[in-house]
Amino acid sequence: MKGASPQKTLLYSAKTYDSARHASKYGVNVSDVSFDFSKIIARKTKIVRKLVLGVKARLTSHQVTLIQGEAFIVDANTIRCNEKVYECENMIVCTGSETFIPPIQGIETVPYWTHREALDNKELPAS
Repeated sequence: MKGASPQKTLLYSAKTYDSARHASKYGVNVSDVSFDFSKIIARKTKIVRKLVLGVKARLTSHQVTLIQGEAFIVDANTIRCNEKVYECENMIVCTGSETFIPPIQGIETVPYWTHREALDNKELPAS
């Protein structure tokens, strides 16, 4: 899972850290505020895994067939995926996302991150 849930998890950790750093403004004394980046990443990974497994379990418990791959909607009741044809009464389409790297002259000569690198990074960046 990429995107909203991982981002929200990381942002919550950042906001909590920032609140602790500025707690004295509100009469709350917190000394030696720090964070453990590896624990933040582990928490994000655990939450995402739990969400993905929960969604899959809920869908399969309602007899929803999960299909992964590049699929094509043939008509209102037919899907073709990986050369196999599926008939259905209803369908849920989860498209996922692809990273778009804009055509900026010289971009290939500088290091950059897409959302995937930012969310999958295991080490705190230098800046």
